[in-house]
Amino acid sequence: MTINLKEFNWEQIKQTFWDLFIQITTIPVHITGGEEINLIEKPLWLLIANIAFLFLTAIMVWFIIMLLWKTISVFR
Repeated sequence: MTINLKEFNWEQIKQTFWDLFIQITTIPVHITGGEEINLIEKPLWLLIANIAFLFLTAIMVWFIIMLLWKTISVFR
């Protein structure tokens, strides 16, 4: 099985990663209740805290999915 790199839509992949970067580096208006906070312009610890929060959230979701997977496989 070979992968043809021309089959990938590189512009779409680049846009997706850019959107993800924007989500990590900004806090939206509906969360702050007033104005959008750009974490690039704020102290570095805010950006690091936001990335750590998203990372820990992803780990917790992964753990819950694995726990459910193992629980369901026991009852099959």
